[in-house]
Amino acid sequence: MIDSAPPLRVALAGAGMISLHHLIAWRNLGDAARVVAIYDPDPAAAHRRAEAFGIACVAADPAALLEQERIDALDIASPRETHAFWVEAAAARGIDILCQKPLTPTLAQSMALVQAVGGKVRLMVHENWRFRPWYRAIKRWIEAGEIGEILLGQMAMFTSGMLPDPTGACPALVRQPFMAHEPRLMIAESLIHQLDVVRWLIGPLRVVGARALHTQDTVRGETLATILLESASGAPVVVSGTSVAPGYPARALDRLELIGRTASAVLDGTALRLQGARHEAINFEHEQGYQASFDGVIAHFVACLRSGAAFETDPTDNLETLRLVEHAYWAAGLHG
Repeated sequence: MIDSAPPLRVALAGAGMISLHHLIAWRNLGDAARVVAIYDPDPAAAHRRAEAFGIACVAADPAALLEQERIDALDIASPRETHAFWVEAAAARGIDILCQKPLTPTLAQSMALVQAVGGKVRLMVHENWRFRPWYRAIKRWIEAGEIGEILLGQMAMFTSGMLPDPTGACPALVRQPFMAHEPRLMIAESLIHQLDVVRWLIGPLRVVGARALHTQDTVRGETLATILLESASGAPVVVSGTSVAPGYPARALDRLELIGRTASAVLDGTALRLQGARHEAINFEHEQGYQASFDGVIAHFVACLRSGAAFETDPTDNLETLRLVEHAYWAAGLHG
């Protein structure tokens, strides 16, 4: 329990795959918050979530979700093309907002939305990758000065999720069917997380160059990308990813290497090492860490609403990640 204040009354927009982890995180807060209403265009999906998590109200439409109950906060877990609608509707009613990434499909739309909302309500972007416990540990090492000035960074995520499995299905599309239709895929849907993590760990970055390829007819967007960035001090940073890597798992974990003047941090999946002046090794459990990132985001959102503190991933911060995404598409020649 965060404090003795009455439970935050929360509405959830969206009952798709990712909503499960949102709802577990809200439940894990105990008496600090309660999800009291849910809406999804698929009523059966909304009813399934409501039954599983004891949500009293399944709203018939968006207006009913925001008006039927006294709502303190809206958690948006719906498709990206609906985010602006939900943010504007909640802001018009004075309801604080937690919105899944990306805020909108493009940087220009996100900038316009942030300007429109202004200071009407508090808005936080749900960018949870940096809340994974292994990245929080690296951040602590950096802040403690154990790594020193970062001279080189590289981060990669390789999966086979967009390749047909023995049944002929693509596991990534089975899990998230919407990805088949996204015109911006590997960078905007996947590597946005890695870009946010390295920017958060290293500091301000700028895109130097990028390359991306579309290799699968089963999806609309690019399936492979490499982005070259540099830090404020000129340190090179490379972020790469693909969902068409034969022999890799359908849902692989990140590989991250940060080379500093004092020590290096190496993450291989959930095995983390500090090596150099001091050695430390930490092994994390993936499923626990995955859910912990949702728990961390939602606990942070509620704590900041209670205290008035700034959100770690407020719109101003998140726009910087979206700029890197946009600049990567320009550098790759995919800005049309």
